Amino acid sequence: MKLLAVEIVGFGKWQQQKITFESGNQLLYGANEVGKSTLYQFIQAMLFGFPTKGKRKRDYAPKNGGSYGGRLWLAHPVFGEVQVERFKEKNKGQAIIYYQQQMGDEKTLQQMLHPLTKKLFQEVFTFQQEQLITSDKLTEEELQTSLLAIGVSGSQQLLTYRNTYFKEAQKIFKGKGQQPLLNQKLAAYQELKEQIQEKEAQQQTFQQLEETIRETEQQQVTLQQQLKETQQDLLQVAEQQRHFPLYEEWQSLPEETENVVLVKEDQVQLEETFQEYMYLDKERQRLTKELSLQSEALDVPEGYAFYLEQEALIQQLLNQRYDMQQLMTESEWMTQTFEQNRQEMVLLENEWSWSPERPPQLFYDNETVQKWRQQQVAYTQALQKGQEQKAFLTSQIENLEDQLTDFEKAHAAFFGEATRAQKAQKTSQPLWLLLGSILALLGFFLPSPLKWGLVLVGVSFIAKEVLSYATRKEVSSDEVKEEWQTKLSQLDYLNEQFQQALNQEREAQLQVEQLEQAVAEQAQVHQLGKMQQIDTLMNQRELITRYLLLVQTNEELMSQLKENQQKRQVFEEQIFPLMTHLPLQGKSLSEKLHFLEGFAEEMEKVRFAQEYQADGYLKQQLRELKTKQQEALTRIQPLLIRYRILSIADVPSRIQQLTTQQAQVGRGQELATQLGNLFPEAVTEAALKDRSLQLAQQQALEESQLNKIQEQYQALIYEKQQLMTDGTLDELYQRQAILKAEIKELAQRWSGYQLAGQLLMDLLTELSEQQLPSLLQYASSYFALLTNQRYQSIQVAEGQLVAVTKEQEMFYLHELSTGTKDQLMMAVRFAFLAVQGEQLICPIIIDDGWLHYDHQRKAQLAELFTKFGQKQQVICFSSDQEMVSYYQDLQQRVIALEGGSVK
Repeated sequence: MKLLAVEIVGFGKWQQQKITFESGNQLLYGANEVGKSTLYQFIQAMLFGFPTKGKRKRDYAPKNGGSYGGRLWLAHPVFGEVQVERFKEKNKGQAIIYYQQQMGDEKTLQQMLHPLTKKLFQEVFTFQQEQLITSDKLTEEELQTSLLAIGVSGSQQLLTYRNTYFKEAQKIFKGKGQQPLLNQKLAAYQELKEQIQEKEAQQQTFQQLEETIRETEQQQVTLQQQLKETQQDLLQVAEQQRHFPLYEEWQSLPEETENVVLVKEDQVQLEETFQEYMYLDKERQRLTKELSLQSEALDVPEGYAFYLEQEALIQQLLNQRYDMQQLMTESEWMTQTFEQNRQEMVLLENEWSWSPERPPQLFYDNETVQKWRQQQVAYTQALQKGQEQKAFLTSQIENLEDQLTDFEKAHAAFFGEATRAQKAQKTSQPLWLLLGSILALLGFFLPSPLKWGLVLVGVSFIAKEVLSYATRKEVSSDEVKEEWQTKLSQLDYLNEQFQQALNQEREAQLQVEQLEQAVAEQAQVHQLGKMQQIDTLMNQRELITRYLLLVQTNEELMSQLKENQQKRQVFEEQIFPLMTHLPLQGKSLSEKLHFLEGFAEEMEKVRFAQEYQADGYLKQQLRELKTKQQEALTRIQPLLIRYRILSIADVPSRIQQLTTQQAQVGRGQELATQLGNLFPEAVTEAALKDRSLQLAQQQALEESQLNKIQEQYQALIYEKQQLMTDGTLDELYQRQAILKAEIKELAQRWSGYQLAGQLLMDLLTELSEQQLPSLLQYASSYFALLTNQRYQSIQVAEGQLVAVTKEQEMFYLHELSTGTKDQLMMAVRFAFLAVQGEQLICPIIIDDGWLHYDHQRKAQLAELFTKFGQKQQVICFSSDQEMVSYYQDLQQRVIALEGGSVK
C-alpha cells in the first residue's frame, strides 16, 4: 500500500491544503511548530479514526469552527486507487471510501488495511528517536529479545505477557503438583467419580435409563424444531392466501414499461399547446376554404383540393420523414447484426448442443472450477499411485511365488516328493560300511603289500560313507517348516497389501467417476450440453459468457426491431388514408415519402399561384396562422421527442397512455414492496390451498408424535427418580455437577493462560530463530552503508552482539559511540522491514530519527533512505536543513512546509 495524496480541509493549523506523495523516498521539511506532527496525526486519523478527546490530549479541531477532517488517497495492491474521506461532523466521524466505482464504509476500510492496525502503524512503520533502544552489553538471547522489541510491534510487551501467562497458568495447575487449586479439584473429582461408579454399579439399569432419556430428549428437541418450522410455514401460507387478491393484481400489471415519466408541467404545456395548435389549424382550414372559393375561376390541377383537405396530415408525415429514414437505417443495421450474431450462435449450438430457448447457465466461477480441478488431480494421482503400487506388489508376489516353488523343489524330501530316493539312499549306506569293514579286516591277515592295500580300500569305503553322511546331513524339519511358513507369511502379507492397493485404486477410480458424474449432472441441469468435462468447463468458460451475451444482444435487438416495426406500422397506417387519391400502392416506405415530398412541393406551387392572385388580406392572415402553428410546433418539439410522440395530433392519446403507465408503475412498486418478501416465487391459488392442507396434516402428525415423546420422557424421568429415592446418588450427582463446573472454569482459565503463553512463545521463537540470520545479513548491509563501510558486518560472538570493521576488528556494543549505536539500531529496524519483502503493508514514516548523527552520518542515512525508497515508499519529517541538502544532492523529492501550508 502506498500513499498518493492528502487533502486537509481542517485539521489543527492545516486548512484547505493538498499534498501529493511519490512512490519512493521523499522529505517533508519545515521548522519546528510548522505542523509536521499534525500532518502525521492527520494521516493516522484518516486511516484509523479521529483521536479521542482528553484533558491531556491535543485537540486538532479547527479553531475557526470549520470542517474537521479531509481526504486521503492511497494505492491498494488489490483495489487500486482508493479515496478515504473522513469528517468529524459527517457520518459520526466514520470513513467513507470510494474505489472501483464503488462506495464503502469504515468496516470496508478496515478490511482493506488488514492486517495493518493503528498500533502496528505506530510501532513498526513509524520511526521515532525514542524507539532506537540501545544496550551496552547484549548476549545472543538478549539480542533475539531486543531485535523483537525493535522490529516487531509490541514484542517487548509480548515477552512480558508470555511470562505472566505462564506464571498465572502454574498458579492454577501443575503437571506433578498438589497445591494448585485445579490439581486439588481434579483429585477430588476422581475420588467422587469412583464413588458414583460404585453407586451406579448397584443399579444395573441406570446407565441404560440415562441413555434412553438422552435419546428421548434429542427426539423431543428435533420434533419441537420440526413443529416450529411447520407452524411458521403454515402461518406464511395463511398470510399468502389472505393477500392473494393483491398478488393477482400485482401479477396482472405489465412487467415491462417505458422508461419515460411524464412531468406535470410538461403535461400542462403539451395540453395547452395542443389546444392552441388545433384552434389555429381550424382557422387555417377556414381561411384556406375562403381562399379556394375566390380562386375557383383559376385552372388548378387535379388533387389540389385533396391536398388542401389533407395538408395537415401530409405535412405531419413529411416532418417525420427523417426520423423514419433513420429508423429504417437502424433497423437494417440491427437486422444484419442479428444475423451475424445468429450465425455465431449456430456454430456454438452445433458444437455444444445449446439452444437459445434453453441457454447454458454459468453456474460456477473460477474458484469453483479450480477446486474441481484440484480434486480431480488429487483423485487421479491417488489412482495412479494405487496402480503403481499394485503393479509393484504384483511383481513382488510373482517373485516370491517363484522363490517358494524353488524352495519346495529344493526340499522335496520334506514335502514327500522324493521319499523313494531317500529310502534307497538310506538302504545303501549300511552295505558300503559293511563292505569297507570286511576288506579292512581281511587285510590284516594277508601279506604285507596286499595287507595294506586292502586295509586302505576298506578304510576308503568307510571314510567315503562317513563323509557322504556328513555332507548329506539333512536339514532339520523344524527349520524347513519355519522358513517355509515365513515365506508363506510374506506371501500372505504381500497379497494383503495387494488387496489394499486394489481397494485404493477402486476407491480413487470411484471418486474420479463420482466427481466427473457430479460435474456432468450439474452441467446437464444448467443446460451446458456437451460441455461436461472439468477441463472444458475451466478452459471454455468464455464461450458460455460469449453465447449468453449473444443471446441477450439478439433478444434486445429483436425487441428493438419489433418496436421499430410497430412505429413503422403506425406510420404506414397514417399514410393509408392518402392511398385512395394518391398512387402509393406497391411502393416502399422510402418511395412513398419521396412521392409525398414531390406532391407537396407541386401543390405548394399551385397554392402560391392562387395566393398571388387572391385577396391580399386573406393571404396575410393565412401566413400568420401558419407561422403561429409552426411556432407552437417548434415550442413543444423537444417535448414531443422526449415523450416519443410522433405528431401533435397524438398528444391526448399519448398523455393518457403515459398517465396510465405511471399509475401502473406506482401501484406495481407499492405491491412489490408489500408482497415481495411474502411471495418469493410465483404461485397459484390452488397450489396455496394444497400447501395449506398438507401443512395442516403435517402439523397434526408432528403434534401427536411430540405428545407421545413427552409422555415417554415424563415416564422415564419418574423411573429415574424412583431409582434415586434414597438421595445418595442424587447428592453425589449434585456434588459432581458443582465440582465439574468449578473444574471447567479453572480449566478454561488455565488453558487460556497456557494457550496465550504458548502462542506468544511460538511466535517469538519463530521470529527470533528463523529470522535472526536473515536480519543480521540485512542489518550488516545497512550498517555498512550507514557507517560509510567502516563497519562491514554485525555478528554474534561468544553469545554477544559485536560490530566488525573492514579491518576485521570486533567491537562490543558498550565500546561503540552513541551515534554508532543509533546507526546499528536503525540498520536493525530497516533489516526487519527488508525481511518482510513484498509483504510490507504500509509506507515507512520517519520523524527526525537522527538525533546523535553528525553531518557524515546524516549523509549516509539519506543514502539508506534513498536505497530503501527504490522498493518501498519512505516519508521523512524533519526540521534539519542539512538533511534537505543531502536529499537534493541525491535528487530526492523535498516538500517544504511553512505555516500550515505547502510551498
